[in-house]
Amino acid sequence: MKKTKQSRRDFMALGGSLLLGLTLTACRQEEQGRKLLYDKGTYLGEADEGLSDEDRAKLRQRATFQRD
Repeated sequence: MKKTKQSRRDFMALGGSLLLGLTLTACRQEEQGRKLLYDKGTYLGEADEGLSDEDRAKLRQRATFQRD
């Protein structure tokens, strides 16, 4: 009877270890290394690209049309 309890315990330990291993490696690549601590009121993301002169001119033109 002891042999059965020991083998069951070994089986449970192996299953638990496999489950733990799967849990730890289940994160997607893009989620790894992301910020987990935040500063209230501070944007910590990547900076946006600036607008080109052409895009700025188009926005000014649209704003002018909306004013009228």
